[in-house]
Amino acid sequence: MMALYNQGANARLYAAAGQITHETLAEDRGAFFGSLLGTLNHLLVTDRLWMARLEGESPRGTRLDEVLHHRFDDLLAARRAQDQKLIDYVHALSEERLATPLNYATSSGAPQSQPLRHVLAHLFNYQTHHRGQAHHLVGLALGREATPVLDLLAYQRSAAAVTAAEDARYGAIQAQEIGRPRPPLEGGPGRALGAATRGHVEESGEVRANKEVPEPDSLGG
Repeated sequence: MMALYNQGANARLYAAAGQITHETLAEDRGAFFGSLLGTLNHLLVTDRLWMARLEGESPRGTRLDEVLHHRFDDLLAARRAQDQKLIDYVHALSEERLATPLNYATSSGAPQSQPLRHVLAHLFNYQTHHRGQAHHLVGLALGREATPVLDLLAYQRSAAAVTAAEDARYGAIQAQEIGRPRPPLEGGPGRALGAATRGHVEESGEVRANKEVPEPDSLGG
């Protein structure tokens, strides 16, 4: 779940940041990594660093303030690719693997060994920490009303609504298939089976869930 939340929160943050001029993105606002552009680059740098460790490598001498991409579009493409790579990695893990130690070295070369689940918890928590800084900078640039909700609970509510809508859509399709007239039964007329649905089928044949997926509430609480 956290890998998907991470992807969703980044997507919402970048959608808002994409409305900001390059000059404002690169302006030093006194944040830990200076600008919004610097903060977003830092998150990409650290994600790649941890991804390398997860894959068995331990890069040395990584500059945490490195600006990998000066153009926002390039940074956005790299962010999307990195988020998907992390999702693919996490979804392939077993419970047994999560409990085993990850042996790696820090950027200075100090050896470390921690359960993989602890390392992943740190990775996602670190993302949330600096994404919060970036969120604040987006708010300064666009105003409070244009700043996206990134709360985990808001994501969970939206994800649950999407799942319910997809279940309703699937149920409606299945019911539609079952409800089609069958060949006449021996000794009796044909009849439709199973008319009940959990969704609504448009005249065009498009299936719509009865309940639309809501946007996360503005407070996010």
